[in-house]
Amino acid sequence: MLGMYWNVIIIVCLGLAGVFGDKIIDGKEAAPHSRPYMAFLDISSKFYKDFCGGSLIRPDVILTAAHCKGKSITVILGAHYLSQNDKSKQVIPVQEMIPHEEYDDETYKNDIMLLKLKYNATITKEVRTISLPHRNEYFEAGTTCWVAGWGLNATDGPGSDVLREVKVKIQRHCDSSSQICARGTGRKGTCTGDSGGPLVCQGRSKIPTATGIVSYANSESCEEPDRSNVYIKVSAYLKWIKSQIDDRTST
Repeated sequence: MLGMYWNVIIIVCLGLAGVFGDKIIDGKEAAPHSRPYMAFLDISSKFYKDFCGGSLIRPDVILTAAHCKGKSITVILGAHYLSQNDKSKQVIPVQEMIPHEEYDDETYKNDIMLLKLKYNATITKEVRTISLPHRNEYFEAGTTCWVAGWGLNATDGPGSDVLREVKVKIQRHCDSSSQICARGTGRKGTCTGDSGGPLVCQGRSKIPTATGIVSYANSESCEEPDRSNVYIKVSAYLKWIKSQIDDRTST
């Protein structure tokens, strides 16, 4: 019965082109469970349902975008195909949403949020945490990174049932103390439904880190050639993340 319920929820979510962030355009299917930190956020609000991405940074904490906030959120971990009831899936309700206190929903400044899960995720081969970057982590223009998600495949297209990924490169034209830009070649990039997911880069340690958070695009169309996507720079918020986590002990 529970599996049937989640299939209905997922079909509803995939049928909605919601108000949130971005989707994977011209990407490819990720290797199953190759990104075990990825989280699918099923978001309920008063008048609609929507979805976002996120990343597991602690067994009981998800990192995502503040504009993904809703009345309630349920997190799905360990998924590849959303519609399949794989044994690897873990479905966990969110106990507390912690958006940045200075988030601006018009400029997307401080577009970062933590989700405290009701109980810890079980760490398995398919469900793992991702590392955060160092405070002074710096990536040169042209550095190759990756984004992934279950978002829409075109501006007015359907959501993806399978996790997809795309390679992007760091840009300097809109870099700031709290934001970073990246874009793929041609039409490659993110679109609606991918918001909140991580921009994953490898720093000096060669360990994949959640360098950015998908925030918004510099274009109304997901298919516009050579457009950049804007990501929240996670290294700028490490103190904020630590302070929020320290205030909430793991259950």
